Amino acid sequence: MPEPATPATPANVHELGTALALDEAAYERAVELAQLRPDRNDWRRWLDRFLAAAGALLIIAGIAAFFAWNWSDLHRMAKFALVEAGIVAAVLLAWRLKIDSTGGRAALFAGAFLVGVLLAVFGQVYQTGADPYGLFLAWAVLVLPWALVGRQAGLWLLVIGLLNLAVILYWTQVLYPPEGWWQLTQLMGPLVWLGSSVLDSRLAGWLFALNAGALVAWELAAGLGIAWLRGRTGPRLLALAALYTVLAPTLILIFAASAGENADVTVLSPLLFAAALAACLGYYQYGKRDLFMLTAGVFAAILVVTALVIRYLFEDIGSLLTLAVLLVAQIGAAAWWLRQVSRRWEALA
Repeated sequence: MPEPATPATPANVHELGTALALDEAAYERAVELAQLRPDRNDWRRWLDRFLAAAGALLIIAGIAAFFAWNWSDLHRMAKFALVEAGIVAAVLLAWRLKIDSTGGRAALFAGAFLVGVLLAVFGQVYQTGADPYGLFLAWAVLVLPWALVGRQAGLWLLVIGLLNLAVILYWTQVLYPPEGWWQLTQLMGPLVWLGSSVLDSRLAGWLFALNAGALVAWELAAGLGIAWLRGRTGPRLLALAALYTVLAPTLILIFAASAGENADVTVLSPLLFAAALAACLGYYQYGKRDLFMLTAGVFAAILVVTALVIRYLFEDIGSLLTLAVLLVAQIGAAAWWLRQVSRRWEALA
């Protein structure tokens, strides 16, 4: 039985070109014959998507800046009319361009984002006194039908992101308001505050369940043949979010036991991290092959191992050399293992 042909991947072409000592012209010709270089149509499709997404984001930013600058001079009816007109225009543009086109997808996403702007304007004008988590929860509920109709990954990521924010705000503002030094994180900006919210293992566990559940549902739906879910950006973002929610408290528990106790970091986070890591390395190696996911999992494992070494074996400045050697060894072993996995996949292709 003849051996299966080796796929013409960039790594294989580069390895073969190095083994044969091809000059630059010959190597370029090999890349061209293997059709690995994007042609004009590929670049055009990429530019269309990039410019459509950038245009939608700039329009949204322009609307937000307009309201911020002219807020006090606008009548409340004018505020509502402008935002609602933007939503209607976005929906009509998506209908005109077809929601499956690049422009239609961008317009529909912009309209869904403006729904949140409308809710924010309503809360500011009438001072309802509602908790902020209600804004994000209502926003997610209102754009959920858009996500069902639009059939695009961006809208589903928006819904999942809004649910994450709603859970975090409900936990930190209603159930368990932060105390002591944790309150200072709210003054350091939204990114620092969001990143520090997982210092509570109970909240981190709920966020992990939300993102991991969304990831499993996404992968199952993609496996059933839903074409618009086959892209890898969405599941990769969900996997990184799920992994972070249990990795961060695990590192806190290792480095600072006292800080961990004050922030309610428990052994739940390391257990969830171990389970998530095992599932990631198993599924994305033997099930859905994804080298990015394996790399993320291995990098997280290296962080935990290095943290354990620093916490329990680091004694003086002389240990820096040992730590550096260990880190280099871990990275080298990870690179070797990932390369072996990639070669095994290529042999099975």
